[in-house]
Amino acid sequence: MGLKELGKEIEKRGKSALRATLFRILPKPRPHKGPADPAKVRRVLAVRHDARLGNLLLLTPALRLIKAAFPAARVEVLIADRYGDALKFNPCVDEILTARALPGLRLRGYDLAFDFSPQHAFSMSSAVWTAMSGAKRRIGFDRGDAAKFLDDLVPVPARRAHETANLASLVRHAAPAAALPPDESLRTEYHFGAGEKEAGAKAWASWGLDGESVALFLGARAEKRLDPAWFFDLGERLVRSGRKAVLTGGPAERKLLEGRTIPAGVSVAPELPLRAFAAAIVNARAVLTADTGPMHLAVALGVPTVQLFSHTEPWRFGYALPEHALMETPGRHPAPDEAWAALQELLARKG
Repeated sequence: MGLKELGKEIEKRGKSALRATLFRILPKPRPHKGPADPAKVRRVLAVRHDARLGNLLLLTPALRLIKAAFPAARVEVLIADRYGDALKFNPCVDEILTARALPGLRLRGYDLAFDFSPQHAFSMSSAVWTAMSGAKRRIGFDRGDAAKFLDDLVPVPARRAHETANLASLVRHAAPAAALPPDESLRTEYHFGAGEKEAGAKAWASWGLDGESVALFLGARAEKRLDPAWFFDLGERLVRSGRKAVLTGGPAERKLLEGRTIPAGVSVAPELPLRAFAAAIVNARAVLTADTGPMHLAVALGVPTVQLFSHTEPWRFGYALPEHALMETPGRHPAPDEAWAALQELLARKG
């Protein structure tokens, strides 16, 4: 056995030992009969370990359903440190917790805990966090080793549905008698605090932009990422059409711009913290973006958005709504002409 194979074997045995230890020390699942009594639910925990920006925003409709189903309950969200600001000022969230709260989690006295990890794959870390809550009832999708950590299992949805509907199904399971809105009315949410929107409008104007300007999001992971030159093409077309364009992105995207000549009339937004970025982008006339966190942010902000889906499922993560344009090109990036046509149609539709 080579060193590489030996390392993999050690890692595999280590994970097996960890799982066995967790099974022994964590609270054992207890079978339940019937749904939870809303009148007796006083504290609820929503767990989302994989705290990407898009995933947290996709969770917001389920949080609103929890508040509707259990109106007397305090709702807390347990997430990783990154992007927790996405839920700040959300009226359906009473407290945002991170891993630092894990040691004292059981002392909080949760009646319900939801494991909101995706239904397509079991998440050990999310299940462990949910079990550590010690909640009287721990709800999640039935896959993998979920039955060893959770005690109220929900079958994985068999139908193709949007991720907001998938997550909402856990809440509907917990409160089947509650008068909750239908899946098709669910909307992601983002909320501003006092003065944030005003500061964002000032920042937007300081970049030389106005209410007719269009934001182009450069970011995306792996095969979803488009070359900056592709966005340069769209930016130049916007400038020729009489609009202003701004390129946005994080550190990875800024590295891609190094050594490149930005087209005349196209600006590059400075790197900002999430909330300052959201407060600026809400002033855009429209946004064009691949399937990535800022796409979900733009939709939650209510900014008309052209969503480019080349390597992910638009029926699950896209937003087929009148104020947006969902563009699918399976297995390939769209040509600039295709994206330009979709953007022009969207701008004309709103105007």
